[in-house]
Amino acid sequence: MRSLHLLIASDLSIFLFGCTPSLDIKDTNIPLPEWVVMPNIDNGLADSACVPFSGHFTIDRNQATAEARNSLVRQIELKAANMVKTYGHKTDTVSGSNIGANFETSARQIAEATLQGSKAIKTDVFDIDGRKNLCVLVTLEPEKTKAVFANIVKSSGAELASNDERVLYEEFKAFKAQQELIQELPLN
Repeated sequence: MRSLHLLIASDLSIFLFGCTPSLDIKDTNIPLPEWVVMPNIDNGLADSACVPFSGHFTIDRNQATAEARNSLVRQIELKAANMVKTYGHKTDTVSGSNIGANFETSARQIAEATLQGSKAIKTDVFDIDGRKNLCVLVTLEPEKTKAVFANIVKSSGAELASNDERVLYEEFKAFKAQQELIQELPLN
């Protein structure tokens, strides 16, 4: 078990420092609230999206909500891919396992089905680069996030010890935080 934790820690450090994207980040000095820039909910999933404001509030809100929900699906898929990598490292010595592919397939189906459980909890209009944009924060509550994880594991057919499941769940929740940390790292 200690080796699994060391493996996870080494993967995380390689991921954080070895794979930092070389994005051209421009300092915009646009005063946007934290929920737009770095959406977050404790032990749950959150994402925000902004669309140009057309003056049709309901239509714009629905479009921004749909975009944020699509981002939640991508988050769940990325988290499942991260689970595949972690579980794959653990099962490399076991013969004939196809659990990784099952995690990914299950994640897409479950993520899309779970979107009914997501909620738009904040909406506001902001001036971004001289144009009005409507922004929405969509969240998936902690208990629903736990249910998504449990459904992915169950649908994959993986039989995990409770300790392994706990480790994978913590990684599942932490993946978004890893992505946010990468975005905050100064780029050379």
